[in-house]
Amino acid sequence: MKELKGKRLLVLGGTNNAPDIENFVKKEEVTLVLAGLYFGEEIEKIADETYKIDIYDREQIEKLVTDKSIDGIFVGGNEYIISCVIDVCEKLDLPFYASRTVWDNAMNKKVFKQYCREYGVPAMSDYEIDESDLEKSASTLTYPVVVKPVDRSGSNGVMKCENAQEFPGLYKYAKECSKSGRVTVEEFDDGFEICVYYTFVDGNVTLSSMADKYVRGNAESFIPLSEIYAYPSQYLPQYIKEVDANMRKMLLGLGIRNGITSMQGFYKDGKFKFFEMGFRLGGTAQYRYTEHINGINSLHMMMYYALTGKMGGYDQSLDTARFSKPCCTLTLMSKGGTVARIEGLEEARKVDGVLHIENRYKVGDTIKATRTVSQFHVRIYIVAENEEQMKEKIEHLQTSIQAYDTNGEPMLITHFDTNKLSFGDNVFE
Repeated sequence: MKELKGKRLLVLGGTNNAPDIENFVKKEEVTLVLAGLYFGEEIEKIADETYKIDIYDREQIEKLVTDKSIDGIFVGGNEYIISCVIDVCEKLDLPFYASRTVWDNAMNKKVFKQYCREYGVPAMSDYEIDESDLEKSASTLTYPVVVKPVDRSGSNGVMKCENAQEFPGLYKYAKECSKSGRVTVEEFDDGFEICVYYTFVDGNVTLSSMADKYVRGNAESFIPLSEIYAYPSQYLPQYIKEVDANMRKMLLGLGIRNGITSMQGFYKDGKFKFFEMGFRLGGTAQYRYTEHINGINSLHMMMYYALTGKMGGYDQSLDTARFSKPCCTLTLMSKGGTVARIEGLEEARKVDGVLHIENRYKVGDTIKATRTVSQFHVRIYIVAENEEQMKEKIEHLQTSIQAYDTNGEPMLITHFDTNKLSFGDNVFE
């Protein structure tokens, strides 16, 4: 008899993970209950039950859980919904991978960097700001600096500040974007961006993957946003040698025992510096690669935890960031507008090595130029045999898919220069 059969799982968010959620609930014979004010088409069609409630309202979530005999709650990647659900689960004694205290510490960018310094993990430097006299504080900074809310994700409210004249206005903007009204100001680093992912099972921590983030950005239209996530990172061997042990100790010191984490940092002049972490399923969906390469799916483990209080279903001993094949996530960004037609998607799905294609906007949808991840239109998850083959696949895919606006103009602006792509000394077998 299946352990999860007949259990009722409430899913909040997770639209971009719909195919993976569907695989889990079908395999485990779980009842999928969906709630929210708006539902993505893909996830709504796989739900057994749907309920319209405000999922940012703790009382409404609590009432639904009680009335509908919910066994567990799974949240996609929305940090504010997670924060609401933590309180509901603690009140109703339902499993959730993060406690209130651990969540608040982990998600505070300033606290994260303090823990890094305590445990010997290289971190970005912060500036102390006197909010009562922003002009005076501005005169003490070494520019450029980065101004950001301590508690937002997806690049929301994050701004590069070039001079003292800009600083007060950008600081106030970041404060408005912060849910807690708190801001951190840190040194600017133009190094190469990296992301490191760990999986936790009852305090046992494994390094699941490490990616290099190739970004596109300019002052007029974008802050740096990813065009390519490449796994494994060309810097993985050095990271394992110099940082991995202290990072594990730091994360355990934060109180993390179950779930997944992602650390963001820079690599420059032979050194790593980290600036924030995520304690949730991220938008990168790197579990699609770990499942394909190593047989580990952290999304399914998190859903399992929501129903049982255990990160079950997979053999954690198989978890390793040393991938046997190169993997890349190619993001096709939109300049904004209303989608009139999309070409090439179905053909691209048939390309050998394409694991999954995420099309976030359909015909008729309007994309706003927000300078954030909301301008990601198409994401393609690719596996190849070697670096050269990966470059060929990227070239083909990014030129074979296009979206057009209502004026007949192309909307997708990504054209990644594959000459930049490198997997370093990683060996593929």
